Amino acid sequence: MAKISAVINTLNEESNIESCLESVSWCDEIIVVDMYSEDSTDALVRKYTDKIYKHEKVVGFDIARKFAVDKATGDWILLIDADELVPVQLKELLLNVVATDSADVVFIPRKNYIMGDWIRNTGFWPDYQPRFFRSGAIEFTGQVHNFMHIAGGSRTIHLPDDATRAVEHFCYRDAAHFITKLNGYTTIEARQMFDNGKRFSLFRLLAAGFRGFQVRYISQKGFRDGYRGFFLSLMMGWYRTLVYIKLWELHNEKQGGAVDYREAKRAIVSGYGKREE
Repeated sequence: MAKISAVINTLNEESNIESCLESVSWCDEIIVVDMYSEDSTDALVRKYTDKIYKHEKVVGFDIARKFAVDKATGDWILLIDADELVPVQLKELLLNVVATDSADVVFIPRKNYIMGDWIRNTGFWPDYQPRFFRSGAIEFTGQVHNFMHIAGGSRTIHLPDDATRAVEHFCYRDAAHFITKLNGYTTIEARQMFDNGKRFSLFRLLAAGFRGFQVRYISQKGFRDGYRGFFLSLMMGWYRTLVYIKLWELHNEKQGGAVDYREAKRAIVSGYGKREE
């Protein structure tokens, strides 16, 4: 039988990691790459595997995926996040793909739970992800949200969009959790756009924000998800807007406009005169 490696990146995941590890305990090998967690993640992981590696902290896990996958020795890789679970029904499908040699890359549907419920629209379902693949069939770019490229000649399949056979993703607990993640990802995306020579304009900022909302709420039927769909569409619009705000800051910094309040502070306190020794 082909060997299957589960690969997981972690950072302070004590509330998630045990259930995740339980759901991949059927794999032949579990690889965990931890970014120096400050909670009990490391101790919990050691109950399931001794193959734990350390990686410097990065804002987006996508950047560290290649490092984690390179540690795996299996013929097949199951890429999973600490806040995701693999139900038994999905496990059976994946084992069948291996047994029948029917593909090299498997796109798996993902159920995203956001703000307390499974989001069935708003662009979050079926949310196919190429998370199960033969070793070498996926190439990693080191970029956020665009970190996996299918190697030439790889055979791909999409599993049925069956909610009982999908990765269960317990994503954002609430709006505060969403905004915390949003801040990190928008910083990375703005930097990538800047490095690729993307120019800022107010029109692009406004268009990106409007389109971010319109696509989620109208085109992807976010209105069917009630208040959650409306709120998520607004936040995704703000996501796109914030990327352009940060892009503007990067261009401004390049032109010598980086914010530094030290001179202003010194000017204000100078009115008190020099303190006598």
